[in-house]
Amino acid sequence: MKTTRRRFLTNSTAALAAPLILPSRVFGEDAATRTVRLGHIGVGGQGSGLLQNFLSAKGATSVAIADPFRHKREAAGQRVKQAQGHEPKLYNDFHDLLADDSIDAVVIATPDHWHVPIGLAAVRAGKDVYVEKPLGHTLAQNKAMLDACVKHDRIFQYGTQQRSQEILRRGIELVLNGCIGEIERIDIWAPGGQGGGSLEEIPVPDGLDYDLYIGPAPMKPCSKDRITSKGSWYCKDYALGFIAGWGAHPLDISIWGLDHDMAGPYKIRGTGTAATPDALFNTLTTWDVRMEFTGGIKARFMSADIAKPIVEAYRKNWAADGTTFFGPKGWVSLSRGGYAASNMDWFREKPGPDAKRVPYQNNYYQAFVDAVRDHKPSVGPIGDAVRSDAMSHLSTIAIQSGQEIVWDPQAYRIVSPEPLNAMMSHEIRGPWQQS
Repeated sequence: MKTTRRRFLTNSTAALAAPLILPSRVFGEDAATRTVRLGHIGVGGQGSGLLQNFLSAKGATSVAIADPFRHKREAAGQRVKQAQGHEPKLYNDFHDLLADDSIDAVVIATPDHWHVPIGLAAVRAGKDVYVEKPLGHTLAQNKAMLDACVKHDRIFQYGTQQRSQEILRRGIELVLNGCIGEIERIDIWAPGGQGGGSLEEIPVPDGLDYDLYIGPAPMKPCSKDRITSKGSWYCKDYALGFIAGWGAHPLDISIWGLDHDMAGPYKIRGTGTAATPDALFNTLTTWDVRMEFTGGIKARFMSADIAKPIVEAYRKNWAADGTTFFGPKGWVSLSRGGYAASNMDWFREKPGPDAKRVPYQNNYYQAFVDAVRDHKPSVGPIGDAVRSDAMSHLSTIAIQSGQEIVWDPQAYRIVSPEPLNAMMSHEIRGPWQQS
């Protein structure tokens, strides 16, 4: 069966999708059976769920936990002890975990603004990385992460677990194999953001290293909402908001195996609103973005409130996030909660021996362990993470600037308006500089 290769391959951006496959002798003769030693950095809500999933992965053992919340790392340590019968090392500071040369790979599930800073430190320390979505807090961070993975030849897997849903894989392969004809347009949508959030100062809770928690972000007084998941999702100091935090999933599906965003420079324009711009939760709550790719393919990226009446006009089983591909022969619509098509019989047809296929494994966490053990490309590679994450960043910049952007994915820069390239990075606090 033919496997599609995403062609993010022109310049230094080149080697993005595929780390080199090294022979087993690099690791010794027991490479096929060796145990992968994992460190977990960030074990709150999402990190706790990831820990549970990796505890059941074959050929892996969780040997270390790092989290600036004492009670979270201690609780995670107890879960490891109960599941695997040993006590992992517990750290406040992730730097101490990364200094352990026996750790092969790390699972990063921190607040968004920490994803790339810790990912860079891990890669430079010789670790492979599983990084939760979204990727960087800026476009510049994403490029730095890409370059570091290539330079240090490290395995990267993005936290877009939908790639291990068989029906989504099947839908992408239907599109790749021409069931709808050549793609003409794409609808992409995700849940919107949330307003509110208290700014009232409270004492830093006992057992929290607040300076480390804030890290590269501006130092602000502690509040009850700032140190919650919602604070890390909806505050500009730490995230783009759900345009990236949830948008990462349907955006990833839009480029999984498809090259429309890499065919040449493309245009982005859009509008959006923030419900409470002066409160803690000050990221976009709604958005409506239009993209036009080289070759004429158009995409519309929307928050769910805007998308609902548009999507329901052709798809009756509404889902709050999704990706729909349209062509002259019909449409295919995919989401984690279901799927639909103009011809549902397509999903019942078996692919032929010459059909185009995408890399796939039905257990996303086992896939990472296997990729680390065998030093082979992951099913959610850095190249695809950078491509999909760029769309949410560029959408945000277009909305904030009120201008139409032209983005060159090969040069990795804004062609016009050129001054907007200044928005590809922002100031980093104190000692947390990335490069």
